[in-house]
Amino acid sequence: MVTPTVGGFHPMADTLAVIGRWLDLIRDRPDLVLVERASQVVDAKQAGKTGVVFHLQGAEAVGDNLNLIDVVKRLGVGIIQLTYNVENRLGYGCQTEDKGLKPFGRAFIDRCNQAKVIVDCSHTGYRTTMDTIEHSDRPVIFSHANPMALWHTQSARNVEDDQIRAIAESGGLTGVTGFPGFISGPKQPSLQRFIEHIDHLVEVGGIDHVALGIDYYLGQWPVVEGEAAQAEWQSMVDGGHWQGPEYPAPPHKYPAGIETPQTLPAITAGLLDRGYLSEDVQKIMGLNLLRLYRDIWGD
Repeated sequence: MVTPTVGGFHPMADTLAVIGRWLDLIRDRPDLVLVERASQVVDAKQAGKTGVVFHLQGAEAVGDNLNLIDVVKRLGVGIIQLTYNVENRLGYGCQTEDKGLKPFGRAFIDRCNQAKVIVDCSHTGYRTTMDTIEHSDRPVIFSHANPMALWHTQSARNVEDDQIRAIAESGGLTGVTGFPGFISGPKQPSLQRFIEHIDHLVEVGGIDHVALGIDYYLGQWPVVEGEAAQAEWQSMVDGGHWQGPEYPAPPHKYPAGIETPQTLPAITAGLLDRGYLSEDVQKIMGLNLLRLYRDIWGD
């Protein structure tokens, strides 16, 4: 499974252009399949294909028109993140003063629930997140976030234990991320340190409410290096999207041994070495997400 970000803090026209490029790629690549229901994940796995779920990191594309949630859902968007670090129409991001979920945010969540779109509170402020969990009729997730108890971020980008518990109690889950600034600082983390974040999520939220949300991106090492990586980072800083020491200048080296998607099996080996049961490793590596997809999207 891959979950590419197809938009979030960009207008709808830009988002549709990205979705169109992905749909074109999926049409031309027999090893890829667009996933809109849980059963398609299983089918893709059995056929040796990679399932693709579209994700919006923010709600700018929807604007003030809730009907557009149904539009992007029809195009394959299965998950929408409420904010991307800053305030928007729905509520407040983790880098801003958080006054909680706004009235339009409540209506937005209601429509996501109706459209069977998963609500994601990654990059979202503490109070807005807790309001969202309380308001939603369906499970809420942190698609990619790490525990504040293990690495304190200046903003609320990493999440508190009571948020992790509340997400789990909603039926949702927290996906552990590999971005170095959220694990242990600017230097490349070890795989063991990454797994310690998994340990904490399991301890606080329970084994059934932890997943992977590695968050590989095109500006990371070794995909992009040197001036190109610096320019990617600088554009996010200048745009106000990235602030604080949790977003250090590149290179952004993901945990040693899992620097790229091709190396993800090292997580399985690391968890087994750590003493996790095989059935619990399978939950973390994908079965918990599959259960969530069944709960919200259906089979």
